[in-house]
Amino acid sequence: MTNLDILLLVEDEIDHANLIIEALREEGHLTNDIIWVKDGQQAIDYTYQQGEFADQDVATPGLILLDLKLPELNGFEVLKILKNDPEYHEIPIVVLTTSNNSEDVKTALKLNANDYIVKPVAWEDFERKIRELGKYWAFTSNASLAKG
Repeated sequence: MTNLDILLLVEDEIDHANLIIEALREEGHLTNDIIWVKDGQQAIDYTYQQGEFADQDVATPGLILLDLKLPELNGFEVLKILKNDPEYHEIPIVVLTTSNNSEDVKTALKLNANDYIVKPVAWEDFERKIRELGKYWAFTSNASLAKG
């Protein structure tokens, strides 16, 4: 069971993480809790409530924004683990990365990523993409909660 209120951001670059969070919060469209972890192992530890999260009462995320180029476990490894686990395979995972390599896109989609978004170089374009994602997720999570 996932908690639609929780968005897990898996991003090793602090500047990117701050920009993503700022863009998601802009205009008040997304009020969900955003949990930020800095590498793939932390993403797995958070989701499975192990490691540094073992003694914490954490909710399973309703959405994961996942960078590919991560220390510890990379984004592909995280995708593979979560999408092959019957308990977590339904969590939407959006790859959010600087890589526009067609092989990376194919691999991510083959591993059942729900979407693949390339981080644009220009901040304005990046911010716009993140705001659109935030609006979509706010609408989706509110609609799902209303169905209850």
